[in-house]
Amino acid sequence: MTVYTIDEDWTVDLPPATTPALLWGAVEADEEPRAVVTLQVAMTRDMLAVALDLAAGNDRSNPDTWTVQRIREDVEFSLASNPIPSLQRDAETFADLLDDPSVRDRIQAEYRAIDRAYPLYAPKES
Repeated sequence: MTVYTIDEDWTVDLPPATTPALLWGAVEADEEPRAVVTLQVAMTRDMLAVALDLAAGNDRSNPDTWTVQRIREDVEFSLASNPIPSLQRDAETFADLLDDPSVRDRIQAEYRAIDRAYPLYAPKES
């Protein structure tokens, strides 16, 4: 784990960052990028699931069939398209959808997809 200092009184241990799946912005042949800005967002499992759900939109295919690449691209798309505070707010109640029989199977499959694409980090013992 990497220790990040949030402020002088608060540090947090975080898993390593995942490599970005997509490049946004100046990607046309006639555009000259001036900088690549990297944004790190520490996301909970619920935040990841919300981001995946938002990106999937009306795609009714089974999340159990989605590749890790597709899942990560969808999450990054949501981060590029939605305010992070909105994702945080929605994540607070997202798991409650598991109580709704009409969407339970879909939400469970989205959580399984997140678990495949972003497995729980277990640091190596030294």
